[in-house]
Amino acid sequence: MACTLLMLTACNKDGSKIPAPAVVGTWNLVSDSGFSGIGPNNQPFSYRGQPGDYFDFRTNGRLYIKEGASADTTDYQLLSDSTLRIGGVGIVLNGLQALSKIENLTAHTLTLSATAVLTPCGAFDRHIHLSR
Repeated sequence: MACTLLMLTACNKDGSKIPAPAVVGTWNLVSDSGFSGIGPNNQPFSYRGQPGDYFDFRTNGRLYIKEGASADTTDYQLLSDSTLRIGGVGIVLNGLQALSKIENLTAHTLTLSATAVLTPCGAFDRHIHLSR
């Protein structure tokens, strides 16, 4: 009986899903899109990843990003299996960076979406598709 219970609790109905701590590591950038700018300069953007582009989530809470000629370093915080906070991704409200949702996480795919917000200054959201 104990073995049966162990098998039932150990099995995952969707074997492709993996726990959120698996975001740690280097991911290739597939695409990055959303809105940027304020007021009349608030425009949609779309970037298709090029060879050498990446998001590198480190175990120390640092995130290294390379998109084209642009490189950036920021912090991230895993809040749950489906939510994280990434510095510079999304809008800052009341001093807190907007949350990003982990919409898809498998061994080879990671999709992040920053919380969409509509303000008088424009729309703010971001969708990042990564692969390994």
